[in-house]
This record gives sequence, C-alpha cells and structure tokens, in this order.
Amino acid sequence: MLPARIDIWPDEAIEAMHLASLDLLERAGVRVESPAALDLFVAAGCTVAGGRVRVPRQVVLDAVAACPASSTLAARDPSLAIVLDGEPGPTYVHNMGGAADVVEPRSGALRRARLRDQVLGARVMHSLTNQHCVTSLWQPQDVPGELEPLYSYLVLAFETDKPLGGPGISHACQARYLKEMATAVTGADGTGGVYPVDLAFSPVSPLVLGGDVTEALVSQVRRGGVIVEILPCPAAATTAPGTLSGAIAQQNAEILAALTLTQLAAPGTPVYYGPRLSAVDPRSGVVVSGTPETGVASVAAVLLARRYGLACDCYGPCSDSKVVDAQYGYERSVNALLGLAARPRLLSGVGEIQAGVGSCLEVLVIDDEVMNNVFYALAERPWDADALDVDAMVDGVLSGRGFLGTKHTRRYIRSEFVAPLLSYRGGLGEWQASGRAGVLDLAAERVAAVVEREPLGLPDDVLDELCRLIEACAAEVGAAAAPDPRTALGL
Repeated sequence: MLPARIDIWPDEAIEAMHLASLDLLERAGVRVESPAALDLFVAAGCTVAGGRVRVPRQVVLDAVAACPASSTLAARDPSLAIVLDGEPGPTYVHNMGGAADVVEPRSGALRRARLRDQVLGARVMHSLTNQHCVTSLWQPQDVPGELEPLYSYLVLAFETDKPLGGPGISHACQARYLKEMATAVTGADGTGGVYPVDLAFSPVSPLVLGGDVTEALVSQVRRGGVIVEILPCPAAATTAPGTLSGAIAQQNAEILAALTLTQLAAPGTPVYYGPRLSAVDPRSGVVVSGTPETGVASVAAVLLARRYGLACDCYGPCSDSKVVDAQYGYERSVNALLGLAARPRLLSGVGEIQAGVGSCLEVLVIDDEVMNNVFYALAERPWDADALDVDAMVDGVLSGRGFLGTKHTRRYIRSEFVAPLLSYRGGLGEWQASGRAGVLDLAAERVAAVVEREPLGLPDDVLDELCRLIEACAAEVGAAAAPDPRTALGL
C-alpha cells in the first residue's frame, strides 16, 4: 500500500478502521429495504435479526475480491477515457453534483436551478483546464424529477466530449435509460472492460440500503454495462460517530455493504469508492464541508479504498462560505491540497459553495485556478544534474548578464513556474484603472466570454437517439408534461 503524500493516517490506523468496519457489519448489520437485495444477502449466508442483515466478514472479503482490478470510463473522445483502479494517481478532477440552487456569488442569494443553468454550467466546465470529467452540476427544477437525470445527461453530452459521470440514481428506469443514452454517445457497452457510464448509488446513513435505490442498483447491475460508484453521505456526530476515525469506519462499512450487494447480484461488476463524509459545527450541529475535517477524512478514505484495490472519488475543493470571499479561498485551498495529496483517482468538488447547497458559473472558473495552483504545488520538481547545472549557476553569478541571460534559465522558466489561468499579477495602477473589485470580476469576465461560444453539439443520429430515449422513459413513467428535449437545448 503506497502512502499518500501527507502522513495523517498511518497504516496501522487504516487497518484498525478496516477491522472496525467488518465488526460493525457483523454486529450491527445493515437495514435492507429491498426484497431482492434481502434475498441475495440471505442466500450468501447472512443472517437477519431485528430487521437488520448481519454480514459475515468473509462474505465482505469475497465480494471485495470479486471486484475487477481495473475498468475504464469511456468518453466521446476516446483519448479522454479514464482508467479506474486503486493505484496512486493520476488524479482526474470533476465538479460537485446535484445542487438544487444557483448562488449569487456576491450576496449569497439563492434561486432554483433550471435546465438552462445546466447548459451554461456544462459549457463552462468543458472549457476548464483542470476539470477532466463532467457530472450534473445542478438538479434542474423545470423538468419532471423522474426524468431529470436523463435531461441533464443530454445537456452534458451536447456540451462536452469529456467523460461524463452519471447522475445519482433513485429508480431502476433511470439507470436503464441512462445506460442506453451513454452507449449511444460513447459506443461503449462494457465489452473489454470499457463502460459507457458510472452510476452513483447512495446508502442512507447510518447503515441503511433504501428500497427504491437498492432495487435500482440490483436491477441495473444484473443487466450489466455500467460502473457502480457507492456514495454514502454520513455526518460525523449526527448520522455517524463523533470521532473522525469512527465516522470513517462507518462510512467504509456502508460502502462495503453496498459493494457486497453489487457483487452478490452480479459478480465482477466494477465498483469504486465514493466517500462523502461531512463534519458538523459542534456549536450548532449544522453539517459543514469547508472545514479541514473534509480533507483529513478524504485522505483516510483514499487509503482504505486503495487497501481494497478500488479507485476512490474523494472530496477536494469545498467551502461553507455563503459568498466568494477570503473564507471561500482558504477553505477550498486547504481541502483541495489535502484531497489531492492522497493521490485519488478522482477528486470532486469543483463548483461547490455554501456546503454544497448551490453553485454558480463564476465559482467554476475560480476553482480551475485553485486546482491549477494545487496541481503545481504537489507536482514533483526536477532536481537532476540538468536542473542543478552548477556551470550554468556560475555563469549566472559571474557573467554580469543575470540569470535571465542564461540559456539554462530560459529553458526552464516556463516549466518551473505556474502560469495563472485567472489570477491578476499586474501593477496596482493598471488594476485600479480596470475598475475591477476583485477576483470575482475577473471570473465574471471569463464566464461571459465562454458562454457565448457555440456548443460542441452531437451528431444528428446520436441526438435523435437520446431524445427518443427520453421520450420513451417519459411515456413509461407517465410524465405527460415533459418538455421537448431539443427545445431544452435551445434548438
């Protein structure tokens, strides 16, 4: 097990949390609200007592062993596909997902997200240098709830050719149609370990596998063709223990319970680890995400996932600030550094503000700069004989030309220094003359330029198929008021 680049949790701590998770599943068990899932657990030798399923540790360990060592999340552009495994790095960044509200970044005021917001958000995320995968930033409120994941996937596919992370799934029909849509976009179907989409399924803390979502998980993995992300969201001290290690162990048990069910339903289904543990403010009990507990827990989660040979999608940049201010900046930077230091395969959080309540386009652009600096800070710097060329150093000292006059410095000056994507580095006079008040104005200028670009679009036959699938799902669930998908895209 290779360590993270920051030694918060030693190997002994990771092993202790692993063992505590197995004990928890054996002694407290998990409440299973899906009849199909309950049957699978019982058939595997689990016992039911007091409405809870006790899962023997060997059943869990056998399920972990059944998970593939590697899988690939396809993209419309094949060169952008992401290999998911438990090895340290490279890390691919994606946005937070499923916010209900759009945030006004100066006042903090909220309004409900609409599908047009999803369109513009996807267009901005397509342009970001340090965002490699795109998921549904918002849950638009102007489309039927049962169809929202499908409309959102259509928007993402129309606006970017980066890999698309699947929305969270609540019902079986959503999973079925999303998989078909993703196959139409990427051409992948699971053959050769290349999958069109990953779908997120969330246990309920503490240790509950809810009815509808679990039925959806079982039915979809039996059909095959998807990668499964297990995405629990416990809160330490309220829906999980008050110690970080205890809360992390419970989160791990929730992931292992859903992983076990996945392998019982369809052995060999690719699974990855999606920890979303939050802390609480000890004075109020309010759930928070911008405090450093988030990053510290992310490090442990990555190391636990790596112990099982699983890719991890942990949290990085996040903030409890209501507006874009200094608190927003320092909270995001600390948690982005902590999350990336663990070298996860996926790092989430771009666009998150107000502890995940909402997002806005300007925040996406600012986060691209945050990640630009964090990637630089944690990248290895050259220290070989060429980088430490003493002859060149002597020349810089003695020549009288200064170091900018040496070929050595000119060769390295671009690669050794971070190039800003947004930050202002000019003089004070020029800044004052610009009329800008801060980085938010710079972000707004960039957003304004990006949203005016033409969308990437889709081939006509693929667009037709995606619209047909949405209409078929609408008919199946009886959503008579579903808007025309092409109109939603502005076509």
